[in-house]
Amino acid sequence: GPPALLLGHLVTTWATRSSSCRHVHVYILTFSVGFPANAFTLAVLVAKSRRRRPAAPSGHRRPLLATLTAADLLLLLNLTAADLLLLLFLPFKMAEAAAGMVWPLPAALCPVANFCFYGSTYL
Repeated sequence: GPPALLLGHLVTTWATRSSSCRHVHVYILTFSVGFPANAFTLAVLVAKSRRRRPAAPSGHRRPLLATLTAADLLLLLNLTAADLLLLLFLPFKMAEAAAGMVWPLPAALCPVANFCFYGSTYL
């Protein structure tokens, strides 16, 4: 009857809001840790790619970043750029999760934000 339908609706609404709240918390944590870390990594890799050191004298060990080849640098730059693209569009997903998984922003931004968010993973 009606009381059962109301109870079902309340449980569904609570579960959706609880899930959305968890999404927002995970997104905030991901953004606050991931963005500075990837920005720092990008700065280090760009600086590393601009200067090439001569080979180390025999018997001397170099730090890990000093032993990266051009291919290694390119791979790490690509991964860092993909992470930053995802992180730059994460605030749009935060807004969506905070609004109960309903897109609260202008409709034209929805496909662009989703393409950039998921494209960084699949492209």
